[in-house]
Amino acid sequence: MSSHKRVLPVLFAHFFAGLVLSVIVTVNTTVPAALLPPLIVSYRIRTAVLAFIQYMPPLYLSGLLIGFTLSFSSYADERVQRWSGKLLAFLKSSFAIMLVVIGCHIVLTEGVAPIARARMATAVSRSEDYHEYVRMGREMLRNDEPRTAEQRVLSALDIWKDSPEAVKLLDDTRYRSAEKYGAGTAEEPDEYPDGLVLEEFSGMTVLDALDISEGAARELDFFDAHYYAMLAHRLSRPDDPLRERALRMASDAWNRIVEGTDLLRSRDDISLYAAKRAAYNALNQGDYLTAYYEFLDLHTADTAREDRKRDPDLERFLELARKGVMETFFFIDETRQLRAFESARNVVFTVKRPDGGTDAVYAAGVVYTRVSGRDVVYLRDFELIRHSRYLQLEYHIRVPFVKMFAYSREGEADRSELLLQSVDRSGERTRQGPVVIAGAPEAQDLSVLLLDLPYRDFSLIVSANRGAASMNMLELVRFHDRAEQYGYEPRIYLREVISRLSEPFILLILSVMALIAGWKYRLGNGVLFKAWWLLMVPLFTVLSHLTIQIVRFYAGLCIQYFVLTAPALAMLLSLVFLAVCFTGVSLYFFSQRSD
Repeated sequence: MSSHKRVLPVLFAHFFAGLVLSVIVTVNTTVPAALLPPLIVSYRIRTAVLAFIQYMPPLYLSGLLIGFTLSFSSYADERVQRWSGKLLAFLKSSFAIMLVVIGCHIVLTEGVAPIARARMATAVSRSEDYHEYVRMGREMLRNDEPRTAEQRVLSALDIWKDSPEAVKLLDDTRYRSAEKYGAGTAEEPDEYPDGLVLEEFSGMTVLDALDISEGAARELDFFDAHYYAMLAHRLSRPDDPLRERALRMASDAWNRIVEGTDLLRSRDDISLYAAKRAAYNALNQGDYLTAYYEFLDLHTADTAREDRKRDPDLERFLELARKGVMETFFFIDETRQLRAFESARNVVFTVKRPDGGTDAVYAAGVVYTRVSGRDVVYLRDFELIRHSRYLQLEYHIRVPFVKMFAYSREGEADRSELLLQSVDRSGERTRQGPVVIAGAPEAQDLSVLLLDLPYRDFSLIVSANRGAASMNMLELVRFHDRAEQYGYEPRIYLREVISRLSEPFILLILSVMALIAGWKYRLGNGVLFKAWWLLMVPLFTVLSHLTIQIVRFYAGLCIQYFVLTAPALAMLLSLVFLAVCFTGVSLYFFSQRSD
């Protein structure tokens, strides 16, 4: 209807004034003291956006009230009876404005607001990490540990790359490192391979492996001949006639490997060949970590030879050993500088095991990343407390860093597999693993741990740790029926789901009430709008805000009652109650008439 042209400008004016006021208030509001200068502007912008989203409903209702008061002035001289078709037509056309504005508010609330809050929290945590890294760098430099200090300062520069303070401190650490260790500094490689270099042999048949073994034997490459013969043995079935042939070929190849020492003349060649044989033997026995370090030492010595002769076996078996290591370990250097990229902190949850026991899990920090097309999660300061079905403590472990990824098994949902031990990539053979606080865990649980937790549920748990109010609607719907399984109260999330679904109905009911108020206090036809009336606009906005809060409070009480008394029917009862209220206020609007 043409009369709605008076409503839209009033609404836009309210929203524009609210946005401007949000920006003004935000600019004059103090930000967290730890916040870094490059993050202040974006932090203020997000704060202003959140403030506007929060006060958008009262601005909307105030705009409707004033707009409809002006719009209904065209009916001042007309005689309108109860249940008039004009009122019905007016209400139908008004729904278009209501639904568009309420829809925009829901999109901002469920889509924009959670992202803004998460990024603001990340900005604060990254700023705190920066100050902590700088403090640690200074402290380590005072303790004459320049190389360790340099790593901390580099972590700070990952957060704020143009920091004058961190740049100067980095120069100081490198200057002191050059004085103490010489011109060379302990530089880290630009990137670390993940170790998954070789392809799986899942497509290889027993006959294929035997053919490769025979070819290697003809080339006098007895290490490869033995490796592929043993691979053929592992691939074969117990009743496979080729199984005995594979063992015989592996035995012949191993005898030639042992005899190889006798054919050498140089003492150095004899020792290198023996070391290579020992490393290969460790690889063949499944001791991948020992094999990795042995082959790494041999490969390092081989690449340093002045005659530039290279042993191709060393690089090939080094990669095989590295692949084996990555099945039960991860490299310590993967966790360096991860703290600056943590997306969540202080995550706590429980997992119920099929045997009736319970695992309580804590992680101080969580980092999501992707390695070779595979989703990976790193957990800092990981703790796990395992109880039996009779609530008896089995063990309590603590690990500096844990690497988690999806464990797949055919016919089952992906579960969460955790690697608890990390090793040094270089030849230092440093190892970090779980510290047993209490109890006596099995050896397997101190290396690789498989939680009875679907991998995709972990992201829901992380979101739930931030609180139900911070979760988006999709997360709430997915999580509320499985919250109890992870140690959370499901009724909290059910109540939040119903409250979110009720919000558009509440705003729609209040919109119709604004329509009724606009009709009752409509201006007379031809009455001019007076400038001093603008002074009343803030009052209408405040009254609208108070009205919304009161209605939300009592609606929340009703929802809470339904959730506590009939959780299975709470959503249906709440929506039916709101539908009845909406029908009631709509009928009340139809019953209006001109005085």
